[in-house]
Amino acid sequence: MAELAFLSALAAQLSAASLAPSPATIGVSEPDVAAALPALVLSLESTERTSRSVGERASLMRGALPWAAHIDLANPVLPAAPSVGLLDGTRTKLILPHGGLVQRAGTSGPLSASDLVVRVLAVSRPVVAAGPTGNEVSADADSGTLTFGSPLPLTGFMDAEYFVGSWERRVTYLRGVARLDVCAASASAVVDLGEAALGALGILDAGSAQPLGVLALGLVSLSSVGANEPIAGGLRRRSARIAFQYEHVVDRPDSSGGIIQRVTIDTRLSNGASEIAVS
Repeated sequence: MAELAFLSALAAQLSAASLAPSPATIGVSEPDVAAALPALVLSLESTERTSRSVGERASLMRGALPWAAHIDLANPVLPAAPSVGLLDGTRTKLILPHGGLVQRAGTSGPLSASDLVVRVLAVSRPVVAAGPTGNEVSADADSGTLTFGSPLPLTGFMDAEYFVGSWERRVTYLRGVARLDVCAASASAVVDLGEAALGALGILDAGSAQPLGVLALGLVSLSSVGANEPIAGGLRRRSARIAFQYEHVVDRPDSSGGIIQRVTIDTRLSNGASEIAVS
């Protein structure tokens, strides 16, 4: 969800910064015990999704997208289509959920250990170009088929890490107002931590890096330091409201498939008309 990803991006930026005083907690939860102070609490006051084009659509990307597959050897099926089996009767050929695999650099050619990692029962299998024996494995990059030198176990899991050559990119644009609450045991700690946090987000210093995916952040309002609140053993609070624009990018190889290996098309004439049979 784009909204949650935005809050996570802010939290990650704050967590990576060397803030002083150092916050005990950063996230979306209000402090409820003294040990949770100082705290930075993130929330959304208002948000809306916008579009930079007519309609929502995915863009086709090409290159090398890292991906991973986790396959249950006791039930080796495609998760989105449980009727589709991934492992043949000899248990030596397994079709990955995606085809069109490429080398790490995005180039075509035989896959090596730097382009493909295969683990069976958490043990790595050596990747060879062809003719695997014993614990070795080879890959047909186009179809996404793995060939093992010996049958796979009846139970356990097989994990594969690989690179897909084409995928879909979906982008969601958000804008709205976020709130940053700075909570600490004293007013001075609230002021110091608040200034450090706004600086870490690139709001007080235009030259500072902003969180991943954030297009713009601007301070809308900054409250005074509030009176003592009888929670978490007593705390003081200051709230900053921040206008934002955010771009949420999701890369997924939804249309990359290694399941269909061959489509046979037969054309024949029948009563003067052309018929096409697909099998």
